[in-house]
Amino acid sequence: MGGSTRFLWLHGIPGSGKTVLASFVVENLKQFCKTSALHDTALAFYYFYFRREKDEASHLLRWVIAQLCRQSKSIPNQVRELYDAGVEPTTANLVTALSAAVRSFNRIYLVLDALDESSNRPNLLDVLLQVVGDASFKKIRLLALSRKETDIEKALEHISTDISLHNHRVDEDIRLFIQNRLCEDRKFSRWPKSLRAEIETALVKGAKGMYVLQPVALRYPPFD
Repeated sequence: MGGSTRFLWLHGIPGSGKTVLASFVVENLKQFCKTSALHDTALAFYYFYFRREKDEASHLLRWVIAQLCRQSKSIPNQVRELYDAGVEPTTANLVTALSAAVRSFNRIYLVLDALDESSNRPNLLDVLLQVVGDASFKKIRLLALSRKETDIEKALEHISTDISLHNHRVDEDIRLFIQNRLCEDRKFSRWPKSLRAEIETALVKGAKGMYVLQPVALRYPPFD
């Protein structure tokens, strides 16, 4: 949390636990912000949703600004001016308002889940490029989670540190889980060791980073 990495991008296939991980991170950051030795630390998070069927850049900015204003218990003049204008703010206006809201804090953690579910992503990706590249947002530490879509990868490849959820560490965790289930379950434990090893290898290979809650895919007849 106190490292030098400003933008971390986690990507994985559907079912690899991205949203569960995002929720876990958000809950831990909530506690960290409450107990942190850093003063004026804030957390903002946003979950993209494909059924909104629109460019979510504006929606994201509004939501993050609102969260920061609530936590700082103050409204910057730039935000108040947008409200008083009574017209639809441009993305540029909202970015300016966000930079004003950021000034109330020493550090801000921003978690964005399901980035790939946003429709018409160019504006959204441009906003992320600006947030990471503009010095006025240097207080923000950003975590984004998504599938590995080509446009997202190209936009983020030079500004983020990316981590695939399909890696050998995850595979080893899945392998340990499967091994335990095969050994602890009375029915499975009676199967030949060679068959259990074959099942273990097949499930780890087929999981591709997805956590297996239980070996429901097993369709071998029981060995009574």
